[in-house]
Amino acid sequence: INESALAECLEQRGWYEVCLGECVFKDPHQLTSDTSFEEGIYGKVFPVLVIFVIVANVMVALVLSKRHMVTPTNVVLKYMAIADLFVGLTPLPWTMFYFTFKNFEDQELRVELWWCYVQKYSMDAFPPIFHNIAMWLTVLLAGQRFISISYPMYSRSLCNVSNVRICTFVIGAISLVCGLPKSFDYNFGLFDGSVITEQNQTTPHHLRTCFLLPTAIVRHLGENVFFSTYFWTRSIFFVIVPCTLLIALNAGLLRGIRKAQQRKERLLREKRSRDAQRQTDSNSTSIMLVVIVSIFLMVNLPQAMFMVIMCIEQTFPGNESILNWKYAGVFLAVNNMLVMATYPINFAIYCFMSSSFRQTFRAMFCSACLRGEQESAAFADRKLENSAVPLVKFVPEDHTLNTCDENSIYRRDRRNDSVFL
Repeated sequence: INESALAECLEQRGWYEVCLGECVFKDPHQLTSDTSFEEGIYGKVFPVLVIFVIVANVMVALVLSKRHMVTPTNVVLKYMAIADLFVGLTPLPWTMFYFTFKNFEDQELRVELWWCYVQKYSMDAFPPIFHNIAMWLTVLLAGQRFISISYPMYSRSLCNVSNVRICTFVIGAISLVCGLPKSFDYNFGLFDGSVITEQNQTTPHHLRTCFLLPTAIVRHLGENVFFSTYFWTRSIFFVIVPCTLLIALNAGLLRGIRKAQQRKERLLREKRSRDAQRQTDSNSTSIMLVVIVSIFLMVNLPQAMFMVIMCIEQTFPGNESILNWKYAGVFLAVNNMLVMATYPINFAIYCFMSSSFRQTFRAMFCSACLRGEQESAAFADRKLENSAVPLVKFVPEDHTLNTCDENSIYRRDRRNDSVFL
């Protein structure tokens, strides 16, 4: 060992390759930051959570795909369920292989090059794309519902099923384009040799690991420009903007629900039972969406704040760091589990707060149950029809309603799932 070459190599944070007698500069790719902790989270907790996520989101997608359930709100909820499903499914092959089956043990002897590519794409590149899609679909959900209850005359043309599907396609395409750079930042090489490193300066030890090789685009733009552009784009357009919009839209939905409740009380005083029941159904849908959006914000805001702080520190490095990088992996792993846990909760919310969802879900397993509920609903409708006060105001076809007076008639348009004047 050339002592002077070794000292110079360690000072430059390289690896001194004993067999070659030279310094090699490698950027190692760590497959895990804390093996003992992540083995418990990703190897034991995560697979169980994914089972619930798969069952819950598949059931949601199947129920909301039924013809009589196709409304703008339900279409967004269905696509959200599909996006959430892929958030859980994408990391599952790697976590099962590496943590559940304990392939992390003696990884310095067993690691293969393909391990690093699987870990990169299943844990780092693709899940954020599906999460970003789910984020903006939540914004779309809150936005179309806000328009429906605040501007009902315009919602039929703006918030129809066709427009919702177009918006979903645009959200998916933009999220994919903005997330693809993370798939082309580094390639990998496999290092296998006897080295002396900065961490172990006493004796040579065997090291078998993947190391990072910057791609041509990263070398051309420079690592600072490439990664700053990627992470700031993700932070602004997929964290700050959607979270701000969700907070504002949620506040608008709450105001709209209060006004709708006052409208329902007025309808009850006028003994317009059928219209009051329709207003109750609309309020239930709005409250359900407020709950879903609120839970989404609760579990995603901490991760959003973490990403923003990380981008600020990397762009404007200072003497002291706000983040403790030792525990950053622990925080992200726990937060990821909380996000995953909310997906089955959404299924429970649909069952609890939506009678049509419950009926359709039961009908998938029990046709007789559906017939009984339909007969009960038909009887209740006839009873309401017989007891309701006759509506006396008729509006000509060429007349445009610009105000909401006491004689306005509310009706349910099933194609739009909104209440219209």
